[in-house]
Amino acid sequence: MITKAAIACVLVVGAAAALQTYRLRGAEMALLEHQNSSLRARARAVDVAIEEGNRRTAAVQKEVEDARKKIDALEGAAADAAAAGRSLRDEFAAARARACRTDSTAPGGSQAAEATERMLADVQRRLDEAQERVARYADQARIAGLACEGAYRALTP
Repeated sequence: MITKAAIACVLVVGAAAALQTYRLRGAEMALLEHQNSSLRARARAVDVAIEEGNRRTAAVQKEVEDARKKIDALEGAAADAAAAGRSLRDEFAAARARACRTDSTAPGGSQAAEATERMLADVQRRLDEAQERVARYADQARIAGLACEGAYRALTP
Protein backbone atom coordinates (compact mmCIF):
# COMPACT_ATOMS: atom_id res chain seq x y z
CA MET A 1 0.00 0.00 0.00
CA ILE A 2 1.12 3.46 -0.73
CA THR A 3 1.88 5.39 2.28
CA LYS A 4 1.07 8.92 2.99
CA ALA A 5 4.74 9.86 2.79
CA ALA A 6 5.05 8.47 -0.72
CA ILE A 7 1.95 10.36 -1.84
CA ALA A 8 3.29 13.53 -0.26
CA CYS A 9 6.64 12.98 -1.95
CA VAL A 10 4.96 12.50 -5.34
CA LEU A 11 2.89 15.63 -4.78
CA VAL A 12 5.98 17.66 -3.79
CA VAL A 13 7.93 16.41 -6.81
CA GLY A 14 4.95 17.15 -9.09
CA ALA A 15 4.58 20.64 -7.61
CA ALA A 16 8.31 21.28 -8.05
CA ALA A 17 8.13 20.05 -11.66
CA ALA A 18 5.13 22.29 -12.32
CA LEU A 19 6.93 25.26 -10.77
CA GLN A 20 10.03 24.60 -12.88
CA THR A 21 7.87 24.27 -16.01
CA TYR A 22 6.23 27.59 -15.17
CA ARG A 23 9.63 29.26 -14.65
CA LEU A 24 10.99 27.74 -17.88
CA ARG A 25 7.96 28.96 -19.81
CA GLY A 26 8.44 32.47 -18.33
CA ALA A 27 12.13 32.47 -19.32
CA GLU A 28 11.19 31.30 -22.84
CA MET A 29 8.65 34.11 -23.14
CA ALA A 30 11.20 36.70 -21.94
CA LEU A 31 13.72 35.40 -24.47
CA LEU A 32 11.15 35.55 -27.27
CA GLU A 33 10.18 39.10 -26.29
CA HIS A 34 13.85 40.13 -26.26
CA GLN A 35 14.43 38.54 -29.68
CA ASN A 36 11.31 40.26 -31.04
CA SER A 37 12.45 43.61 -29.64
CA SER A 38 15.90 43.10 -31.14
CA LEU A 39 14.41 42.29 -34.56
CA ARG A 40 12.24 45.42 -34.43
CA ALA A 41 15.30 47.54 -33.53
CA ARG A 42 17.24 46.04 -36.43
CA ALA A 43 14.34 46.72 -38.81
CA ARG A 44 14.22 50.35 -37.62
CA ALA A 45 17.98 50.67 -38.14
CA VAL A 46 17.66 49.27 -41.66
CA ASP A 47 14.82 51.70 -42.42
CA VAL A 48 16.91 54.62 -41.14
CA ALA A 49 19.87 53.50 -43.26
CA ILE A 50 17.65 53.19 -46.34
CA GLU A 51 16.19 56.66 -45.75
CA GLU A 52 19.69 58.12 -45.37
CA GLY A 53 20.83 56.39 -48.56
CA ASN A 54 17.82 57.78 -50.40
CA ARG A 55 18.49 61.27 -49.04
CA ARG A 56 22.12 61.13 -50.11
CA THR A 57 21.24 59.78 -53.56
CA ALA A 58 18.69 62.56 -54.06
CA ALA A 59 21.20 65.19 -52.93
CA VAL A 60 23.88 63.94 -55.32
CA GLN A 61 21.36 63.71 -58.17
CA LYS A 62 20.31 67.30 -57.49
CA GLU A 63 23.94 68.45 -57.62
CA VAL A 64 24.46 66.60 -60.90
CA GLU A 65 21.28 68.09 -62.36
CA ASP A 66 22.30 71.60 -61.29
CA ALA A 67 25.76 71.11 -62.81
CA ARG A 68 24.22 69.92 -66.09
CA LYS A 69 22.01 73.00 -66.20
CA LYS A 70 24.99 75.27 -65.58
CA ILE A 71 27.03 73.52 -68.27
CA ASP A 72 24.15 73.79 -70.76
CA ALA A 73 23.80 77.50 -70.03
CA LEU A 74 27.56 77.93 -70.30
CA GLU A 75 27.68 76.15 -73.65
CA GLY A 76 24.90 78.37 -74.98
CA ALA A 77 26.69 81.51 -73.83
CA ALA A 78 29.99 80.22 -75.23
CA ALA A 79 28.37 79.50 -78.60
CA ASP A 80 26.92 83.03 -78.67
CA ALA A 81 30.28 84.53 -77.75
CA ALA A 82 32.05 82.42 -80.37
CA ALA A 83 29.59 83.55 -83.04
CA ALA A 84 30.07 87.18 -82.03
CA GLY A 85 33.84 86.71 -82.09
CA ARG A 86 33.74 85.17 -85.56
CA SER A 87 31.59 88.04 -86.78
CA LEU A 88 33.98 90.62 -85.35
CA ARG A 89 37.01 88.80 -86.79
CA ASP A 90 35.34 88.67 -90.21
CA GLU A 91 34.52 92.38 -90.06
CA PHE A 92 38.05 93.20 -88.93
CA ALA A 93 39.59 91.08 -91.70
CA ALA A 94 37.33 92.71 -94.31
CA ALA A 95 38.24 96.20 -93.10
CA ARG A 96 41.95 95.43 -93.17
CA ALA A 97 41.61 93.87 -96.62
CA ARG A 98 39.93 97.05 -97.87
CA ALA A 99 42.73 99.08 -96.33
CA CYS A 100 45.33 96.92 -98.05
CA ARG A 101 43.66 97.34 -101.45
CA THR A 102 43.64 101.10 -101.16
CA ASP A 103 47.34 101.20 -100.26
CA SER A 104 49.01 101.05 -103.63
CA THR A 105 52.22 102.91 -102.91
CA ALA A 106 54.35 100.29 -104.59
CA PRO A 107 53.60 97.86 -107.35
CA GLY A 108 53.06 94.45 -105.81
CA GLY A 109 53.10 96.01 -102.34
CA SER A 110 49.42 95.52 -102.07
CA GLN A 111 49.75 91.74 -102.67
CA ALA A 112 52.35 91.41 -99.93
CA ALA A 113 50.17 93.42 -97.58
CA GLU A 114 47.19 91.23 -98.39
CA ALA A 115 49.19 88.05 -97.75
CA THR A 116 50.42 89.45 -94.45
CA GLU A 117 46.89 90.48 -93.56
CA ARG A 118 45.54 86.99 -94.35
CA MET A 119 48.25 85.43 -92.20
CA LEU A 120 47.54 87.80 -89.30
CA ALA A 121 43.81 87.14 -89.58
CA ASP A 122 44.46 83.37 -89.56
CA VAL A 123 46.72 83.64 -86.52
CA GLN A 124 44.15 85.79 -84.73
CA ARG A 125 41.38 83.29 -85.56
CA ARG A 126 43.45 80.39 -84.22
CA LEU A 127 44.27 82.29 -81.04
CA ASP A 128 40.62 83.15 -80.49
CA GLU A 129 39.57 79.52 -81.02
CA ALA A 130 42.23 78.31 -78.60
CA GLN A 131 41.10 80.90 -76.07
CA GLU A 132 37.49 79.72 -76.44
CA ARG A 133 38.51 76.09 -75.83
CA VAL A 134 40.58 77.00 -72.76
CA ALA A 135 37.77 79.17 -71.35
CA ARG A 136 35.18 76.43 -71.95
CA TYR A 137 37.42 73.86 -70.25
CA ALA A 138 38.06 76.16 -67.28
CA ASP A 139 34.34 76.91 -66.86
CA GLN A 140 33.41 73.22 -67.04
CA ALA A 141 36.14 72.33 -64.55
CA ARG A 142 34.89 75.02 -62.17
CA ILE A 143 31.31 73.79 -62.44
CA ALA A 144 32.43 70.19 -61.90
CA GLY A 145 34.42 71.26 -58.83
CA LEU A 146 31.45 73.14 -57.40
CA ALA A 147 29.19 70.13 -58.05
CA CYS A 148 31.70 67.90 -56.29
CA GLU A 149 31.82 70.23 -53.30
CA GLY A 150 28.02 70.35 -53.19
CA ALA A 151 27.79 66.56 -53.31
CA TYR A 152 30.36 66.29 -50.53
CA ARG A 153 28.44 68.75 -48.36
CA ALA A 154 25.23 66.82 -49.04
CA LEU A 155 26.84 63.54 -48.04
CA THR A 156 28.56 64.67 -44.87
CA PRO A 157 26.54 65.29 -41.74
